[in-house]
Amino acid sequence: MAMQMPGSDDHFMATILLIDDNPEFRHEVFLCLEDAGHRVTEASSGEEGLKAFKNGAQDIVITDVVMDHGEGLETMRWIHEMAPEVPVIAISGHQAYLKYMEKLGAARSLQKPFNASVLIHAIDEVLTGLSLGSG
Repeated sequence: MAMQMPGSDDHFMATILLIDDNPEFRHEVFLCLEDAGHRVTEASSGEEGLKAFKNGAQDIVITDVVMDHGEGLETMRWIHEMAPEVPVIAISGHQAYLKYMEKLGAARSLQKPFNASVLIHAIDEVLTGLSLGSG
C-alpha cells in the first residue's frame, strides 16, 4: 500500500501502473511520477497493462482512454472487477470520454495535455482518499 515519504511535503510514494499507447507521452509521465517518488510500471496497451496488473500489487492505475483498440474502458472495467479497491485515473485528450469514465467509476480524470503538478495533485488526492478510507 502507499507510504508517505519522509520530508516529501506530504507526497506519497505509491506503486503506479501507467498504461498509454503513446511512447513519448508515457515516458514523460513515467519520469514525472518517478521524480515524485513513485514506483512506476509502464504498459503500452490495455492487454499489456492487465498482464502487468496481474503480476504486481498496484496502488493506482493511470490509463489512457483512447488507445489503438479502444482499450481504456475495458481495462478499467477489468481492474474494477478484479480489484475494486484499486483506483483508476483516466487520461484522454477528449473531455467527453473522461466524463463517461467518471460515470463508470474512475477515481479522477485528467484531460491531456496536463502539467506535472496537476497529475501529482490528482494522485495525492486519490492516495489521501485511500488512507482515509482504510482508517
